Amino acid sequence: MDKKRLAVNMAAQLLAFAVNMGISFVLARVIEEQIGQNTYGLVALANQFVLYAQIAVSALNTMASRFVTIHIHRGEHQTASEYFSSVFFGNVIMAGIFLVPALVMVLFMGYMPFLNVPDGILRDVQLLWAFVFANFFLSIITSVYGVSTYATNRLDLTSIRTMIADILRIVFLVGTFFFLEPTLWFIGAASLLSTSYIAYWNRRFTKQLLPDIQMTPSNFRWKKVWELISLGAWNSLTRLGQQLLDGVDILLSGALILDGNESMTLLSLAKQVPTAISSLMGTIVGVFNPQITIAYAEGDKEKLVEIIKSCNRILIFMMSIPIAFLTAYGLDFYALWQPSKNPYLLQRLSLLAVGVLYVSMSIQVLYHVFIITKKVKWNSLVLLASGVLSSVMSLILLKTTQMGAMCFPLSSMVTGLLRNLIFTPVYAAHCLEIRWTRFYSDILLGCFSIGTITVLGMLSRIVYPIQNWGNLLLTGIVVGPLSLFLNFYIILRKEERTMVLQMVRSKVKGAS
Repeated sequence: MDKKRLAVNMAAQLLAFAVNMGISFVLARVIEEQIGQNTYGLVALANQFVLYAQIAVSALNTMASRFVTIHIHRGEHQTASEYFSSVFFGNVIMAGIFLVPALVMVLFMGYMPFLNVPDGILRDVQLLWAFVFANFFLSIITSVYGVSTYATNRLDLTSIRTMIADILRIVFLVGTFFFLEPTLWFIGAASLLSTSYIAYWNRRFTKQLLPDIQMTPSNFRWKKVWELISLGAWNSLTRLGQQLLDGVDILLSGALILDGNESMTLLSLAKQVPTAISSLMGTIVGVFNPQITIAYAEGDKEKLVEIIKSCNRILIFMMSIPIAFLTAYGLDFYALWQPSKNPYLLQRLSLLAVGVLYVSMSIQVLYHVFIITKKVKWNSLVLLASGVLSSVMSLILLKTTQMGAMCFPLSSMVTGLLRNLIFTPVYAAHCLEIRWTRFYSDILLGCFSIGTITVLGMLSRIVYPIQNWGNLLLTGIVVGPLSLFLNFYIILRKEERTMVLQMVRSKVKGAS
């Protein structure tokens, strides 16, 4: 395992993630304060519709990195070029197919009662959705260019450009919100600007890092498209199940609950922190994925399992802290971040949304095992079944109880915990042909870390109550490093400690 390259990639990815999340949290409050109460849910809903479209597109794209990377590292550049070209032109075709329903949805939005858009901001929301869909089309057409940094394990290059793109987004939003009357469509336009910048650089990186890859119409192969789709369709089912678990709640709350827009906005706000934690978790796993794929391509099973175990411990080291902090300080945070909302309700919704991460945090990388071993069928079916079960349970609870919006994250948490305790670690071990209990020790280690830091946080609140942002910041400055110190020596082994120290050194060098 190339620990130095892994540390550099992770440092760059985490920095880009921090910038992006900072924008998201500030933006949510600005929207609620300057554009109107309960309007943030409409932004989140637009992104949810795009996610449904991405589920279909993912059938072609999820396996692209795996196939291109493996054939490049086996020296089969012509085959890699055929996969690359087939994915690009396949995405162009799918973008053309999705263009028609996108136009219909934008143009006839006022006639769609399940969207519940107030007349006063209808034109603004239409423009927002138009930019969001345009951003989606650009991102899927150019997505295959992101394979270059993945296949060469140079994710740091993408991270740096992503961070710059986020800064451009900040500049655009600050400029428009400051000099013009704030409107929702500025958010969509800023995202399109950011994606355009990333797409430009990913194309340049492809030419620099993969000079032997030839993206031409002559390399397009329908056979390659069907091969990718036949495997990727299972991943589409996986994403559909995940969307039923995590995303359908916003749409259903807007359509089925009496105070639709208010519930939709509360859910959107409450899921901001859990979504940020999940995104951070995905960022960390994404740093390990290229090395996992390369180890599999080289046929080094011992190295492959060692990388997976290291990833699990790094995830626990980093992710247990924000999960524990949300558990201990969430009420104080929501009272400060959204003073016009009910902090107790936001905290309850947020803890239900983050509940499944208590387990999945420690084994998130195992989902990539299903992809590299091409054993995605059973994982997809189980995840889809849990998504359907979660949706049905939500509707039953909504009809038979007075829980309201809490029905959705509660159902998602219960089904997610069952899946990640019973199926995921066992089936991943089966795919790797190792002992079926191999990953349960990581789950227990993760729960221990979260529990310890949560208790530490609860005790600190008793000693030093949180009353303002300064108190919260000071508490984080004290308790955060102490938690990292405990995790560094309790959770990490010697090799992971070396990796973390290299990551810190790379950040220090970058700052100087």
